[in-house]
Amino acid sequence: MTDDESNLFRASMSDVIPLHGEKSACTVTTSVSSAQQYRFKQTQRRTLLADLTVDIQQVEAILPEAVIDYRCEGVQGSVFRLFKQGQYPMQATLDLRGLTVQHAREALVDYIDICIKQNFRNVLVIHGTGVHNKPIPALIKSFLAHWLQHIETVKAYHSAIKSLGGNGALMLMLAKSEQAKADTRELTRKGANIR
Repeated sequence: MTDDESNLFRASMSDVIPLHGEKSACTVTTSVSSAQQYRFKQTQRRTLLADLTVDIQQVEAILPEAVIDYRCEGVQGSVFRLFKQGQYPMQATLDLRGLTVQHAREALVDYIDICIKQNFRNVLVIHGTGVHNKPIPALIKSFLAHWLQHIETVKAYHSAIKSLGGNGALMLMLAKSEQAKADTRELTRKGANIR
């Protein structure tokens, strides 16, 4: 700060009177009961389910043999390349074959929630080829491709490698849980990730 700036600051602050009184701030602590947490999670679940359509008119039909993929912004190309080659082990599996669209949607939302809580990052969803599905072939596959792009904890997906089910399954890459993010921040803060 130059002398002119310092003098200007002192002149502008000359009529300021310091506050007297208690020097501590008032803080309020609140605790959230488990019942409140449960209600909040249920509200989140209902909102997500409402956002995932079951209207066939809003979903693009996908052929049973089609290879499908999706990668959201932030997923590195090299990571996605290894992922779609099946280089990351699948940590859990959900089988949606034989379920109605509504039941498949609910099972998917609950499965992803459980996987995130378990810190699973790469999981498998089996939808089957759906060659004989009505009113369109690959009905569940078509809905999955649509739904997964609307679930923010799904960072990427790709049709499975042949040994995991090929075009009848999807490999999902999930976001880190809040606990896993906190653990990573703590490790980084301590310097454990320095090479």
